Amino acid sequence: MRKLGIIGGMGPLAGCEFYRMLIEATPAQCDQDHFDVILSGHASIPDRTEAVESGDASRLIAAIGEDIELFAKNKVGLIAMTCNTSHTFYKELQELTSIPFFNMVKNAVHELKEDVHQRQVTLFSTRGTYFSGVYLDYAQALGLDLRYPEPEDIELVMHSIYHVKKTQETRIPQLDPLLDKYTADNGLVLFACTELSVLDLPEQYQPDVADSMKMMVNSVVKLMTADDENFQTMLARYTGGVE
Repeated sequence: MRKLGIIGGMGPLAGCEFYRMLIEATPAQCDQDHFDVILSGHASIPDRTEAVESGDASRLIAAIGEDIELFAKNKVGLIAMTCNTSHTFYKELQELTSIPFFNMVKNAVHELKEDVHQRQVTLFSTRGTYFSGVYLDYAQALGLDLRYPEPEDIELVMHSIYHVKKTQETRIPQLDPLLDKYTADNGLVLFACTELSVLDLPEQYQPDVADSMKMMVNSVVKLMTADDENFQTMLARYTGGVE
Protein backbone atom coordinates (compact mmCIF):
# COMPACT_ATOMS: atom_id res chain seq x y z
CA MET A 1 0.00 0.00 0.00
CA ARG A 2 1.34 3.45 -0.91
CA LYS A 3 2.08 6.04 1.79
CA LEU A 4 0.82 9.61 1.98
CA GLY A 5 3.12 12.40 3.09
CA ILE A 6 1.39 15.45 4.58
CA ILE A 7 3.29 18.73 4.87
CA GLY A 8 1.55 20.31 7.87
CA GLY A 9 2.26 23.03 10.36
CA MET A 10 0.84 25.80 8.15
CA GLY A 11 -0.78 26.13 10.64
CA PRO A 12 -0.56 23.20 13.04
CA LEU A 13 -4.32 23.03 13.63
CA ALA A 14 -5.00 22.79 9.89
CA GLY A 15 -2.57 19.90 9.39
CA CYS A 16 -4.13 18.02 12.29
CA GLU A 17 -7.65 18.67 10.99
CA PHE A 18 -6.71 17.50 7.50
CA TYR A 19 -5.49 14.17 8.88
CA ARG A 20 -8.63 13.78 10.99
CA MET A 21 -10.80 14.47 7.94
CA LEU A 22 -8.83 11.92 5.91
CA ILE A 23 -9.45 9.27 8.55
CA GLU A 24 -13.17 9.99 8.57
CA ALA A 25 -13.40 9.98 4.76
CA THR A 26 -11.52 6.71 4.25
CA PRO A 27 -13.71 3.63 3.75
CA ALA A 28 -12.24 1.41 6.45
CA GLN A 29 -13.50 -1.33 8.75
CA CYS A 30 -10.32 -1.67 10.82
CA ASP A 31 -6.96 0.01 11.41
CA GLN A 32 -5.29 -1.88 8.60
CA ASP A 33 -7.81 -0.58 6.03
CA HIS A 34 -6.43 2.95 6.43
CA PHE A 35 -3.46 4.03 4.33
CA ASP A 36 -0.15 4.83 5.98
CA VAL A 37 0.57 8.51 6.61
CA ILE A 38 3.65 10.52 7.54
CA LEU A 39 2.49 13.87 8.91
CA SER A 40 5.16 16.53 9.22
CA GLY A 41 4.04 19.22 11.66
CA HIS A 42 6.62 21.63 10.28
CA ALA A 43 5.49 24.75 12.13
CA SER A 44 8.82 26.55 11.64
CA ILE A 45 8.26 26.91 7.89
CA PRO A 46 8.54 30.67 7.15
CA ASP A 47 5.37 32.73 6.76
CA ARG A 48 3.90 32.13 3.33
CA THR A 49 2.39 35.58 2.78
CA GLU A 50 5.70 37.22 3.66
CA ALA A 51 7.45 34.98 1.12
CA VAL A 52 5.01 35.97 -1.62
CA GLU A 53 5.00 39.68 -0.87
CA SER A 54 8.78 39.91 -0.48
CA GLY A 55 9.43 38.15 -3.77
CA ASP A 56 11.94 35.84 -2.05
CA ALA A 57 10.64 32.33 -1.42
CA SER A 58 14.05 30.68 -1.11
CA ARG A 59 13.78 30.00 2.64
CA LEU A 60 10.23 28.74 2.28
CA ILE A 61 11.09 26.38 -0.56
CA ALA A 62 14.17 25.11 1.28
CA ALA A 63 12.12 24.40 4.41
CA ILE A 64 9.44 22.50 2.51
CA GLY A 65 12.23 20.70 0.69
CA GLU A 66 13.25 19.17 4.02
CA ASP A 67 9.83 17.49 4.25
CA ILE A 68 10.06 16.31 0.66
CA GLU A 69 13.45 14.74 1.41
CA LEU A 70 12.00 13.02 4.48
CA PHE A 71 9.16 11.61 2.40
CA ALA A 72 11.54 10.36 -0.31
CA LYS A 73 13.60 8.47 2.28
CA ASN A 74 10.41 6.82 3.53
CA LYS A 75 9.12 5.86 0.06
CA VAL A 76 6.02 8.05 0.14
CA GLY A 77 3.80 7.66 -2.92
CA LEU A 78 1.91 10.98 -2.81
CA ILE A 79 2.51 14.35 -1.14
CA ALA A 80 -0.24 16.70 0.06
CA MET A 81 0.43 20.16 1.51
CA THR A 82 -2.12 21.82 3.79
CA CYS A 83 -1.46 25.40 2.71
CA ASN A 84 -3.04 27.21 -0.22
CA THR A 85 -0.60 30.11 -0.31
CA SER A 86 2.41 27.78 -0.62
CA HIS A 87 0.91 26.49 -3.87
CA THR A 88 2.11 29.76 -5.39
CA PHE A 89 5.40 27.85 -5.60
CA TYR A 90 3.92 24.53 -6.70
CA LYS A 91 6.11 24.27 -9.82
CA GLU A 92 9.32 24.84 -7.85
CA LEU A 93 8.31 22.32 -5.19
CA GLN A 94 7.31 19.61 -7.67
CA GLU A 95 10.66 20.05 -9.39
CA LEU A 96 12.38 18.98 -6.16
CA THR A 97 11.00 15.44 -6.35
CA SER A 98 9.67 12.70 -8.57
CA ILE A 99 6.97 11.94 -5.98
CA PRO A 100 3.57 13.14 -7.26
CA PHE A 101 2.63 16.39 -5.48
CA PHE A 102 -1.10 16.94 -5.05
CA ASN A 103 -2.20 20.38 -6.29
CA MET A 104 -4.99 21.60 -4.00
CA VAL A 105 -5.55 24.82 -5.96
CA LYS A 106 -5.97 23.04 -9.27
CA ASN A 107 -8.23 20.49 -7.59
CA ALA A 108 -10.47 23.11 -5.99
CA VAL A 109 -10.92 25.04 -9.23
CA HIS A 110 -11.66 21.83 -11.14
CA GLU A 111 -14.25 20.78 -8.56
CA LEU A 112 -15.96 24.17 -8.57
CA LYS A 113 -16.02 24.39 -12.36
CA GLU A 114 -17.75 21.02 -12.47
CA ASP A 115 -20.25 21.79 -9.70
CA VAL A 116 -21.20 25.46 -9.41
CA HIS A 117 -22.97 25.93 -12.77
CA GLN A 118 -22.15 29.57 -13.51
CA ARG A 119 -22.33 30.82 -9.92
CA GLN A 120 -20.02 33.71 -9.11
CA VAL A 121 -17.30 32.55 -6.71
CA THR A 122 -15.58 34.89 -4.23
CA LEU A 123 -12.20 33.88 -2.85
CA PHE A 124 -11.49 34.06 0.91
CA SER A 125 -7.76 33.59 1.45
CA THR A 126 -4.58 35.08 2.83
CA ARG A 127 -3.26 38.31 1.39
CA GLY A 128 -0.40 36.28 -0.08
CA THR A 129 -2.78 34.12 -2.11
CA TYR A 130 -4.55 37.22 -3.40
CA PHE A 131 -1.23 38.91 -4.18
CA SER A 132 0.19 35.93 -6.07
CA GLY A 133 -2.90 35.43 -8.23
CA VAL A 134 -2.42 31.67 -8.05
CA TYR A 135 -6.15 30.95 -7.87
CA LEU A 136 -6.93 33.41 -10.66
CA ASP A 137 -4.41 31.66 -12.91
CA TYR A 138 -6.15 28.31 -12.52
CA ALA A 139 -9.62 29.84 -12.71
CA GLN A 140 -8.80 31.61 -15.96
CA ALA A 141 -7.34 28.43 -17.44
CA LEU A 142 -10.46 26.44 -16.56
CA GLY A 143 -13.07 29.15 -17.21
CA LEU A 144 -14.28 29.64 -13.63
CA ASP A 145 -15.79 33.02 -12.64
CA LEU A 146 -13.62 33.71 -9.59
CA ARG A 147 -13.40 37.14 -7.96
CA TYR A 148 -11.77 38.86 -5.00
CA PRO A 149 -13.63 40.61 -2.17
CA GLU A 150 -13.42 44.37 -1.79
CA PRO A 151 -10.10 45.61 -0.31
CA GLU A 152 -11.45 46.30 3.19
CA ASP A 153 -13.02 42.83 3.24
CA ILE A 154 -9.72 41.24 2.22
CA GLU A 155 -8.12 42.78 5.32
CA LEU A 156 -10.89 41.41 7.56
CA VAL A 157 -10.43 37.91 6.11
CA MET A 158 -6.67 38.18 6.64
CA HIS A 159 -7.15 39.36 10.23
CA SER A 160 -9.51 36.44 10.88
CA ILE A 161 -7.01 33.91 9.52
CA TYR A 162 -4.23 35.16 11.78
CA HIS A 163 -6.62 35.30 14.72
CA VAL A 164 -7.15 31.54 14.29
CA LYS A 165 -3.39 31.02 14.16
CA LYS A 166 -2.92 33.05 17.34
CA THR A 167 -5.82 31.74 19.44
CA GLN A 168 -6.89 28.40 17.88
CA GLU A 169 -10.46 29.72 18.08
CA THR A 170 -12.68 28.18 15.42
CA ARG A 171 -15.75 30.41 15.60
CA ILE A 172 -15.16 33.85 14.04
CA PRO A 173 -18.45 35.83 14.14
CA GLN A 174 -16.95 38.87 12.37
CA LEU A 175 -16.86 36.82 9.16
CA ASP A 176 -20.64 36.36 9.18
CA PRO A 177 -21.45 39.75 7.56
CA LEU A 178 -18.96 38.99 4.80
CA LEU A 179 -20.53 35.60 4.20
CA ASP A 180 -23.94 37.29 4.02
CA LYS A 181 -22.57 39.80 1.53
CA TYR A 182 -20.81 37.41 -0.83
CA THR A 183 -23.35 34.58 -0.78
CA ALA A 184 -26.22 36.94 -1.65
CA ASP A 185 -27.82 36.54 -5.08
CA ASN A 186 -26.68 32.91 -5.38
CA GLY A 187 -23.02 33.74 -4.76
CA LEU A 188 -20.57 31.14 -3.52
CA VAL A 189 -17.59 31.69 -1.20
CA LEU A 190 -14.46 29.58 -1.58
CA PHE A 191 -12.43 29.07 1.59
CA ALA A 192 -8.87 28.98 0.23
CA CYS A 193 -6.92 29.06 3.46
CA THR A 194 -6.61 26.06 5.74
CA GLU A 195 -7.25 28.23 8.82
CA LEU A 196 -10.68 28.94 7.35
CA SER A 197 -11.11 25.22 6.75
CA VAL A 198 -11.10 24.52 10.50
CA LEU A 199 -13.85 27.03 11.33
CA ASP A 200 -17.13 26.06 12.95
CA LEU A 201 -19.33 27.42 10.19
CA PRO A 202 -22.95 28.27 11.05
CA GLU A 203 -25.33 25.91 9.34
CA GLN A 204 -27.03 28.59 7.24
CA TYR A 205 -23.79 29.28 5.35
CA GLN A 206 -22.70 25.72 4.69
CA PRO A 207 -24.56 25.24 1.35
CA ASP A 208 -22.91 28.38 -0.05
CA VAL A 209 -19.33 27.87 1.11
CA ALA A 210 -16.88 25.58 -0.68
CA ASP A 211 -13.69 24.53 1.08
CA SER A 212 -10.43 23.76 -0.72
CA MET A 213 -9.13 21.50 2.05
CA LYS A 214 -12.32 19.44 2.26
CA MET A 215 -12.21 19.01 -1.51
CA MET A 216 -8.58 17.92 -1.24
CA VAL A 217 -9.51 15.33 1.40
CA ASN A 218 -12.02 13.63 -0.89
CA SER A 219 -9.66 13.64 -3.86
CA VAL A 220 -6.68 12.37 -1.87
CA VAL A 221 -8.78 9.48 -0.54
CA LYS A 222 -9.74 8.60 -4.13
CA LEU A 223 -6.08 8.52 -5.12
CA MET A 224 -4.82 6.68 -2.06
CA THR A 225 -7.46 3.94 -2.28
CA ALA A 226 -7.11 3.42 -6.05
CA ASP A 227 -5.28 0.45 -7.50
CA ASP A 228 -1.92 1.13 -9.15
CA GLU A 229 -3.29 1.41 -12.69
CA ASN A 230 -6.06 3.84 -11.77
CA PHE A 231 -3.70 5.84 -9.53
CA GLN A 232 -1.39 6.52 -12.45
CA THR A 233 -4.31 7.38 -14.73
CA MET A 234 -5.81 9.82 -12.22
CA LEU A 235 -2.60 11.72 -11.45
CA ALA A 236 -2.93 14.14 -14.38
CA ARG A 237 -6.19 15.45 -12.92
CA TYR A 238 -4.81 16.04 -9.42
CA THR A 239 -1.19 17.05 -9.99
CA GLY A 240 0.72 19.35 -12.33
CA GLY A 241 0.43 23.08 -12.91
CA VAL A 242 -1.77 25.36 -14.99
CA GLU A 243 -2.71 23.64 -18.24
